[in-house]
Amino acid sequence: MAIQFSVLLLGYTGLLLLLSQRAKQKAATAGHFFDGGRGFGTWRVFVLMTAMWGASMFSVELDTGFSQGMSAVWFGISTIVASLFIACFLLAPFRKIQYLTNSNLIGQRYGTRARDFAALVIGLTFPIFAMKNVLAAASFLHVILGWSLPLVLIATTVLVIAYVSLGGMWSLAYVQVANLAVFSLGLGVAAYFVLRNHPVFNPALLPNAQFSSWFGVGPATILVWFGMSLLNSVSAQAEFQTIAAAKSVRQGRLGVLLSSLVLVGFAVLPVLMGMAAREGVHSGKAGLLAFPVYLTEVAPHWAVVLTGLGFWSAALIWCAPLLFSGASSFGLDLFNRRGSSHHAISVRRLTRWSMVLQGAMIVLYALARPGQLAWWAVFGLTLRNAAIVGPTVAFLLWPLVREKTVLVSMVLGVGMGFTWNAVTGFSALVFPFGINPMWVGTGTAMLVLIGGTFLQNWGVMRWAKPGLRRYLGGGFALFGGVSLVLTPWIGHSSLHSLLGCELFLAVMGEFFAAIFLTEPAQLNNISEQGPISVTETMAVQNESYLSPL
Repeated sequence: MAIQFSVLLLGYTGLLLLLSQRAKQKAATAGHFFDGGRGFGTWRVFVLMTAMWGASMFSVELDTGFSQGMSAVWFGISTIVASLFIACFLLAPFRKIQYLTNSNLIGQRYGTRARDFAALVIGLTFPIFAMKNVLAAASFLHVILGWSLPLVLIATTVLVIAYVSLGGMWSLAYVQVANLAVFSLGLGVAAYFVLRNHPVFNPALLPNAQFSSWFGVGPATILVWFGMSLLNSVSAQAEFQTIAAAKSVRQGRLGVLLSSLVLVGFAVLPVLMGMAAREGVHSGKAGLLAFPVYLTEVAPHWAVVLTGLGFWSAALIWCAPLLFSGASSFGLDLFNRRGSSHHAISVRRLTRWSMVLQGAMIVLYALARPGQLAWWAVFGLTLRNAAIVGPTVAFLLWPLVREKTVLVSMVLGVGMGFTWNAVTGFSALVFPFGINPMWVGTGTAMLVLIGGTFLQNWGVMRWAKPGLRRYLGGGFALFGGVSLVLTPWIGHSSLHSLLGCELFLAVMGEFFAAIFLTEPAQLNNISEQGPISVTETMAVQNESYLSPL
């Protein structure tokens, strides 16, 4: 089997590199390298979104379906909801400013230091998110073929760097078609043999009654999934870059909508496969290790080989856009120190070298804590959301926020989230008072934004005039106040696991209340530019990155 898979793998690798070589011809300019020249149609957006989010759900849902049962499907549903939110509400304003990266967006209004800090956090955390599926593929190949973890990690990252660096966004447009086809084939073959005549919902075969329940994982975990996904929607740089490459807002939205319909299948199948493997494997293995063991018992060799190739394709699908996105923040923003280095050749060179750095970080992270996927997810999301969510929302909705306030909020948010996780030894499950550090980091950043903005603008702002803004602000203030009042009761009830979520909802309610209840007394009194002038400035400045040089 090892020889068969090796031959198949080499042949497939050659195909991906040939596709990337063709993509290189399309990416002759920096604009085509970074954003596809804003030339993607509905079909390309559909393929890229289906591939990225389908692969993202796969490993988490397979593993969680094995351990928790049917309720793991809510992870996939939360991902679909976040993707639709981005397409419906954020695509249009981000295309208007010629969106490149979140760090670039933050830096254009809040200065170089805020841009550099955002780029640093994005560049350090995106390899964490990319590592998830690479480890899933490595686990499968280790069980089936005995290949070592470092070997699969290095091979995967080297291949991704090779083909993405050739054509940038156009490489993704070509290669993800092949990867999605192979991933879907592997998933379909595995599902057929694993679920064939298998009574997944037979109560006699289930570990406990909660296993077949839609809410067996618990309401706190489900709310964390939805909260995490909606927070990610504001900082989902990889998806922003992809759908912003569409020819028009309409085509981008249509591609995401069609993708969401197909993703329902990707949300359900891995969960059922994980549940079936739980019945067949009674050892203490995790789901990602137990599933290949079970597959070898119910499927022929050729099916196992195809499934292995599908697992590896899923790793490439998820790793490539995240590696490219993280490298974009490093190359465009952090390492691009001179104002004259907007030159396209220089920026592309910096981004390609950043991909090498990002690949090395994936390998180092995975080898540092290879069995701690859950912890890596908590750690990465805590740091990224604390630094990016608040400033991005402020950019879109609150022109009163100033540079110093944003920088302090980012640093304190990241610091508090990191410290909160460190108190319990960087655990993935145990936190002080049961409050997830993601809520602490992002909540701290929002509180600093509120306090700092009021202090810095006390003489040059006023309450919003009567109208829709004031009604919205009052509604958010009421929501935040009620959430805060309910906190002591929740902390001492059977719902105590929701304490962190409830506190964060209170902070978020007051954050949006402050946004909608305040406005500049006179816009000219604010040192930072308002949203219209900044948007126009960003569109012009970002075009300099994309000049056809």
